[in-house]
Amino acid sequence: MSTETAPTRTYFGWQQEKVAFLFGLSLQRAAMLGVGILALIWPFAISYIRAGLVTWPLSFVLFLLAFVRIAGRTVDEWAVAAVSYELLRFRGQNRFLSGAFAPRTSETDEPKMDLPGILAPLAILEADGGSGAPIAVIHHQLDRTYTAVARVRFPGIGLADSSRRDQRVASWGSLLKAQCTEGNPIIRIQALQRIVPESGAALQRWHSDHVATEAPAVAVDVTKSLLSTATLATSQREAYLAITMAAARAAGPIKAAGGGDGGAAAVLVRNLRAMTSSIASADLQVESWLNPRELAEVMRTAFDPDSSRMLAERRAAANAAVLRGDEVPFEAGVDPAAAGPSAAHSWRGRYEHDGALSVTYSVHSWPKNKVYSTALAPLLGEGKYRRALNIHYEPRSPRAAEREIMQERTAREVAVSMRHKTGQIIPEHEKQALRRAEAQDQERAAGHGTVRYTAYCTVTVTNPADLEDACSELLADANRGGIELLRMWLTQDIGFAVGALPVGMGLPKKRAA
Repeated sequence: MSTETAPTRTYFGWQQEKVAFLFGLSLQRAAMLGVGILALIWPFAISYIRAGLVTWPLSFVLFLLAFVRIAGRTVDEWAVAAVSYELLRFRGQNRFLSGAFAPRTSETDEPKMDLPGILAPLAILEADGGSGAPIAVIHHQLDRTYTAVARVRFPGIGLADSSRRDQRVASWGSLLKAQCTEGNPIIRIQALQRIVPESGAALQRWHSDHVATEAPAVAVDVTKSLLSTATLATSQREAYLAITMAAARAAGPIKAAGGGDGGAAAVLVRNLRAMTSSIASADLQVESWLNPRELAEVMRTAFDPDSSRMLAERRAAANAAVLRGDEVPFEAGVDPAAAGPSAAHSWRGRYEHDGALSVTYSVHSWPKNKVYSTALAPLLGEGKYRRALNIHYEPRSPRAAEREIMQERTAREVAVSMRHKTGQIIPEHEKQALRRAEAQDQERAAGHGTVRYTAYCTVTVTNPADLEDACSELLADANRGGIELLRMWLTQDIGFAVGALPVGMGLPKKRAA
């Protein structure tokens, strides 16, 4: 009797989103190229060659801006980013100072959130989760979106066999596919996993509550010393799932639920309950939907890592008091008004916030060959530095997916056809791009869903001398997985917001070609 084992499944087919107005060029680059060509031929057109002394250098600069790339960006993109950063720095807008955690304007007013940069429009609301427990709803006042955040636990795939890994990945894919429907109000799903040093507060609290009165003093002192130092070399993983709803897509249900923020929060909670079975089928265990104080604590510990131990000890003391039936001396978590930093400064290549420094990288390209389901394991590897991996998904409706895939397939086929007609050799990367577009079209026709996605990695240290070591360690891990990272120069404050916080932001709007 012989048994056959199924081959381990591999994954591929992702492609980088590009803005192709003309021959793979964006509108801005195509315009510069057109002006450069005009400047090149203008002296010949007017029969005045000396004019080339002025127009030809201009043409050279425009060609340089359009085609030359430095660290993954074209020169014009660097110029726009540099000018924008310098203008913000000149106005002092790259620095943030909180007004003592947003003080009250009067004795009767509640303190408001005070967040820097692109986080400023966010407000944390409170909604009824359905079981009597409140949940936090993040309201983006400009985009008119509402986001709820869940703390999740998952079994992982590192020690699972290949069939179990493939099943879990397929279940996650089914969760995303279920959101690829017409008119779905859920527009974004964010998966954040961060590695933070273990505080050991719960273990130390348990020891202090259960130590025997007759225990030898030497044994108690040795145990306390071990508990205070052993946890410093360990780390724990925290995983969060953020679900974002667009108010524009749920205008009717929101109006029926009473309108306003209250109606929007009620509709969001209704959609979360509908997604419960899909989340569970993806082997994700929702420990809890974060309430306002818990969500504020997650944000606060990202801005101020040194506060993690104190907040963990406070939470452990509150939980211990509840178990004993005693009165809770203080509420666990952080007041939403204190969720932001007291001070922050965005530099060209780093972001300083409350005594910590962070550097954020965007994933420029995923592995170009077929990979296994453990491809992201290097980015999530254990280390002595804080690290966050934030993946953002945007489900596409069937109509939008069909339109975008057909545009991509048409562009690829036209490029290949033009090379055939002109007798040029077709590069292998163009052949692969055409095959990927055809495969995506076949999968779409078979009923599979399509998503846009991007990812960011953030490293955070409290000692400035460790910053470059943490960055080098992250880049080395990414190279092992065949993933190319780009440092978000001149936009590190934005990078921190989309890379280290579970607030439902991070995926740019779909730009027209």
